[in-house]
Amino acid sequence: MSSRFLPFLLLVLALQSLARAEEEAAAGGILDCDHPPGNLVHALPKQVAIAASVTCTPSAQMIVAKQGWVWRFPGSFFDRPSIPAYSPIESRPEAGGRYFTGFKATELTTGEVGKLHDKFAKTLATYTEASPPARIVKLVARNDRGHSMDAYFGFKSPSEGWVAVCAPDCAPEFFFLINRQD
Repeated sequence: MSSRFLPFLLLVLALQSLARAEEEAAAGGILDCDHPPGNLVHALPKQVAIAASVTCTPSAQMIVAKQGWVWRFPGSFFDRPSIPAYSPIESRPEAGGRYFTGFKATELTTGEVGKLHDKFAKTLATYTEASPPARIVKLVARNDRGHSMDAYFGFKSPSEGWVAVCAPDCAPEFFFLINRQD
């Protein structure tokens, strides 16, 4: 082979290697937070953005406590809750860096708040609230696999509340407290 074709051959090999790396990442590799997919959503709706933000890690995009807020599990001051994009039960067996492609927030009516409070009081051992919160915002989060989950943000006041994640079932281990610290 002629030496003048060597640069061209190296370029072709490099491009093939890059294409293979992109295919592997899409098929179950890591999430490239510096060069995210075009359909990755970076911001939460304003109703929950007061207490939460979205962050990116190589394993998944996650909803986490906004700066100035503390999220914690009942009975624990050390483990910090997060809501990863792989939370929907259908997404858990699939490898890869999951990310969010859409969010929708809905403020529940007073009647819906009361019904949800009653349901959680009966079904979630970690939900110990004596009365319904002042408001509940239902966040529906959809991930890159098309799977969705619900996260209910219950606000007792503008600086205190809780979150229950239902992916699809609401489980005691997916319930945590939120408090504003600033």
